[in-house]
Amino acid sequence: MTVEVIWQDPSSRRMITRSDEPSAATVELLAQTVWGSRSTKYRIIDIAKTLARLRDPSYFVLSDAGQELCVFVLDKCLKLLMGKRCHGFHFVMASTRPDRQHEGLAGQLIEHVRNYCTSTVGSPGFGFAYVEETTEYSLHLSDQIGHTVEANIALALFTRVSPRNDPNVGLVLPGEAEQVLADLEQTYEGHELTDFRSSFKPDECFVAREGATIVALAQAELLRWSIISIPGIRGAFLLRVLPFLPGLNGVLNLRDLRVVRLGNLVVKEGQEAAFFKLLEACLYHYQAKIGLIMLDERSSVLRRIRESGKMGLLSHAMSGSAKLRIDVVGMGEDMIAKLRNGPVMVSAGDVF
Repeated sequence: MTVEVIWQDPSSRRMITRSDEPSAATVELLAQTVWGSRSTKYRIIDIAKTLARLRDPSYFVLSDAGQELCVFVLDKCLKLLMGKRCHGFHFVMASTRPDRQHEGLAGQLIEHVRNYCTSTVGSPGFGFAYVEETTEYSLHLSDQIGHTVEANIALALFTRVSPRNDPNVGLVLPGEAEQVLADLEQTYEGHELTDFRSSFKPDECFVAREGATIVALAQAELLRWSIISIPGIRGAFLLRVLPFLPGLNGVLNLRDLRVVRLGNLVVKEGQEAAFFKLLEACLYHYQAKIGLIMLDERSSVLRRIRESGKMGLLSHAMSGSAKLRIDVVGMGEDMIAKLRNGPVMVSAGDVF
């Protein structure tokens, strides 16, 4: 692991470093971090597995006398904007030691991180972050960085209490990859910030077939969260009552909540029923009851999904939205206008 010092206080032992691999202390800090918002708080189970999905990571660490105080995790990526390849930095997560919070450490670190990204991303380039609207900490950091473009991202849930498998659903075959990529390009024509060739993962890509023809597609990634708190009467019931109710305590295990993130979605015209059977089969495969779909509110794909089928028992009670905030470097007004007018793509390669 190569560690690069990007700032050092000559009067103390405080410094900021960047590396492409996390230290053991970084992994431990992120594993113990409570994420979420005023709505729901959770820990990420097996954070090392989540970090391993990053494409080209940078770990920025503010330390004092060798003790890590604050960590920012970024992921460098390549996306298309107006057909041009543009590098970007995804601001994935940030965490401060619990006993050192409210000291302005994250604000100090983020200024150096922003300067680093601006000087290395290239032109045109961009930085972006997904921020839940009720997460005050993330919103504050995002405001400090600044952003040029903001898009509303739907967090749409697809739920089944007892998901069923489907014999017409299976993983994509090696010989089908080019057809799948062509289908994705066609489905998301007009969407900006696409990156299908880099985000496509055949071992996570499920398809529904009608004979030898692919009629629907979904890339499915398993997220595992341990829910710490949910506000209100609903939260009290789910966390304190449901685990002790015979017959119902197996519906949701909030201490190890399995959520299937569903991306790179394709549904052929007239194949909506097959599409929803595909999503249900993805839940069955991962032994989960909840799927998460993240799409720009302006996306025609999201509109078709919402109009075409039943999203499930918990979909309305637990759905929400996030802000995709984008800051740009060296972009002309035509590119910025494209981002503002949308829709923009939430990549299956972006890590959460």
